Amino acid sequence: MPRPEKVAVVKATKEAAEKATSIVLADFTGLNVEQDTELRRKLREKSIDYRVVKNRLAYISFKELGYDDLLTYLEGPTSFAFSYDDPGAPIRLLLDFSRKIEKPKIKAIWFEGQLFLGSEAQKIVDLPSRPQLICMFIGGLNAPLIHLVGGLKGMLTKLVSTLDAIQKMKEKE
Repeated sequence: MPRPEKVAVVKATKEAAEKATSIVLADFTGLNVEQDTELRRKLREKSIDYRVVKNRLAYISFKELGYDDLLTYLEGPTSFAFSYDDPGAPIRLLLDFSRKIEKPKIKAIWFEGQLFLGSEAQKIVDLPSRPQLICMFIGGLNAPLIHLVGGLKGMLTKLVSTLDAIQKMKEKE
C-alpha cells in the first residue's frame, strides 16, 4: 500500500508536468548548499518550479502522463525545473549557472512536447522567445503594407510634382 506522502508527491509532480511548457531534468550532484540556494532563488525569481523528486516517484508520474521518453533519464540524482510561461527560461538559467561552476548538468529537456538531449540545450536557448517570434511575424505581415504605402506615397509625390510643373508652365504662357 503506497504511503500518502508518496502519493501526494506523485500527484504534485504529475500536475506540474501537465501544466509545464518545458521540463528540464538536471543532475545536481556536486552543488553545495550555498550554490543550491542561489540556483533555487534565481529560478524562483523567474517563476520556475524547481524540485528534487525521487526517481521512482517521478517515473510513476511521467509514466501516467505518457512521457515515456523521459523515463530513461531518471537515473542518479535528478532535479526538475518546470516552466509554465517561458519554456526557454529554465534552460537559459541552468546553462548560465552551469557556466560558472559547471554544475548542474542538464540531462534532458521536455520542450513544448518534444524531448531534447541536454547537449542540445544551447540550440534551444538560441531560438527566439515566443514574444520575439510574434514580433517577427507581425513585422513580416506589416512589411508588404509599409512598402505599398511607400510606393503609393512616391506615386502621389510624382503626380503632385507633375501637376505643379504643368501649372507653372501654364502660368508662363
